Amino acid sequence: MRRILLASHGHFASGLKSSIDILAGESSGVTAIDAYVDNSDYTAAIREFIDSCTPNDEAVIFTDILGGSVFQKVALEQPEHHGVMHVTGMNLAVVMECLLTPEKLTKESVDEICAAAASQLRRVQVLNEEATDNSGEGFFS
Repeated sequence: MRRILLASHGHFASGLKSSIDILAGESSGVTAIDAYVDNSDYTAAIREFIDSCTPNDEAVIFTDILGGSVFQKVALEQPEHHGVMHVTGMNLAVVMECLLTPEKLTKESVDEICAAAASQLRRVQVLNEEATDNSGEGFFS
């Protein structure tokens, strides 16, 4: 089974899950942890996710910020020792691709998915005035 945990500061994780549910349909394989929205300790939820994964699962934990406190809590649980991959810097593109790819999730395939998602991150600049006439014509030319 493919299992994904989204863990973030604030409501980013549940917001991302909401977007996934809209775009890909209700996904029971995706769990969200919104850290620091109340005084509860979310470490147990991370541990529970890791412990519930079996060797046959394709499991990935996504965190929001490299080196951030949520990242650190996940890293301290050493998910890789349980066959669970940890990816940080999550965005909708990388999570959707990991969720929907028909390919088996391996370290190599997840690295490729991360590289492809990172290549989509860029500053957008409209290069011609035709695109600003609100007609939609010329925007993608």
